[in-house]
Order: sequence, then C-alpha cells, then structure tokens
Amino acid sequence: MSTEPGIFPQTAVSHLSGLPARLVVPPGLFRLILAFAVVVSHVSAISTGRLGVLLFFYLSGYWTANIWREKYKEQNLWRFYLSRYWRIAPLFLLATFAAAWIRGTDLQLVNFTLLGIGSTNSDPTGVSWSLDVELQFYLLLPFISALLATATIPTLIACATLAVFGWWLDNTLEVTTVLKYLPAFALGALTFIKSWRPSQRVAMISLAAFVLFTSLTATTPFISKTAPQPFDMDIWAMLWMVPLLPYVAHSLTVRSTRLDRHLGNLSYPLYLVHFPIIAVLTAAYGASLPVKACAIALGCVLALIVYWLFDRPVDKLRVKVVEGALARQSVTT
Repeated sequence: MSTEPGIFPQTAVSHLSGLPARLVVPPGLFRLILAFAVVVSHVSAISTGRLGVLLFFYLSGYWTANIWREKYKEQNLWRFYLSRYWRIAPLFLLATFAAAWIRGTDLQLVNFTLLGIGSTNSDPTGVSWSLDVELQFYLLLPFISALLATATIPTLIACATLAVFGWWLDNTLEVTTVLKYLPAFALGALTFIKSWRPSQRVAMISLAAFVLFTSLTATTPFISKTAPQPFDMDIWAMLWMVPLLPYVAHSLTVRSTRLDRHLGNLSYPLYLVHFPIIAVLTAAYGASLPVKACAIALGCVLALIVYWLFDRPVDKLRVKVVEGALARQSVTT
C-alpha cells in the first residue's frame, strides 16, 4: 500500500485543459481514492476493496521499479531492501500493536516480521495481508526488473504461469504469495521500464471503458461481498482494473503538487487504521449507518494525526539516513 513519498514524475508532464483535464486525477489524490475504495468495501456490501488493492499493486510496481533504477542505479541491494522495509514497517508495527490492544487479540511472530501474515488469521489490522504481498514483491523486484527489461513473450508467459501457481497455492494450500498478484506488479513495473505514457485521448477512452466494465460488474455477483461468486474475486478484480490502466498511466505523467503528495502519502495510514476502528465501533454499537459514518470520520482524523506526528517524521529520517548514504557514496565514486 505504500509508495515512495515525494517521488513523482518530473518529465513528460501533461498539459491539460478543458473537461478531460478535470477528469484526470493527479497521482497522490488517486492513491487516496483507492484507499477510500477499500474503506467503502469495509463498511458496505459493495466489493471495491480488491480492485483498490490491485491498483495499489500496479502503482507499487511502477514506483518501486522507478526507485530501483533511478535512485539505486540497480545496485545497492541491501540499502534498497532497508529503505523499502523502513518505509512500511514502523507504521505497520504501530498500527498492529494498537489494533491488538483495542481489539483484545494476541500477537504472533508474523505480526512482528510481516512476512507470512497473509497466510495466517493473525492480523489485528485486518488489512496487512497486502503489505506482506508488497514486501515479497520488494524482495523479488531486482530480479523481476531484470527479467522485464526485455519483456519478451517467454517472459510474459512465465509471469502468467507463476500467477497461476500463486493462485493454486492460495486457493489450495491457503498460502498467500506475491505470485498470485504478480501480473498487477509486473504491469506497473513495465509501465515505467517501457516509459509508457498514454495520451490524454487514450486516457479518456480508458476511463470510459472502465465505467462500462464497472456497469457490467454491477450486474454480476462480484459487486457484492455477500453473493456467492462463480470464481475467485481476485481474478475478476484483475480483469476489472485492466481497462483503467491507460488512465492510471496517464495520471502518472501529471506533475504532483505538494498538497497532492501529502494526500497520496495519507493513503497509507488511512489504509492501516480504518478497519480496527470500524470493527470496534460496529461491535460495540451496531452496524448502523451513523455508526459506520462515525467510524470513517474517526479513521480519517486518526490517519491524519498518525501521518503528521509519526509516519512523516519517521519517513524523513529514512530518507536522511538511506538517501544520505547514497549521496555520499556517489560523491566518493
């Protein structure tokens, strides 16, 4: 769910005007919208959560491929791993401990390591499975990036085969791995590696196609979390997101303002803190609309506080330590 704060494209910036310009959401705000898609899914029967997470995975593939190539120059492997873990672990641990305390749940080893949490039922936050998947992707990225550099047909077939194997592991052995979601990450990485920048016209066609596919989804069981689903929701969500990818890729070419960067970074604490609040309040006061509305409002306020007082300072320290070391290394070499 997390991406590098403050890193937004500074080249190929779109010059937008008219109605199409107003329909293009800048990258930071788009991430916040995705977080709210997950929140909506947790307070209603509308199944938008998986779509939001998969689009986050696409963005994560894009940004981490960008960071690996541009900042770490496809080297400094351990600094890259340290930076990525440092980016997500502190807030994850804070949210986990707080959620375990207010929900009265026990903690296991995976609640400290994060890796493996998606394959257990021990997750007080209720959403950290995706962070487990993302961390697995970080570990594999240097190797995946090298494979995707050519983007040959055999490479793409190999990615699809690994995704099928990951789906089998999840549905047969209940082992959640990044392999199942590899297409989403790989598409994001390829968007950066191949410098794919769809035009504004293509972005508008993409948005229209996504609206049409969403209308189709509304007629299927996949729109509802309570209806029996013909097959795995993740597969449908993968198909659901594909029409929107040119639009998302185009939005990544829009220069982000300082405010937009803050909005994007706020998506991470909102994603982590909202579910425990919803679970506690609805358990105590019922699942009425006013209670859910209060839970969302409280989650937003708490996310803002956590972002400003904890996540932002911790991440500034990460940037100072890790990127400072990179800068000193570049000077000496």
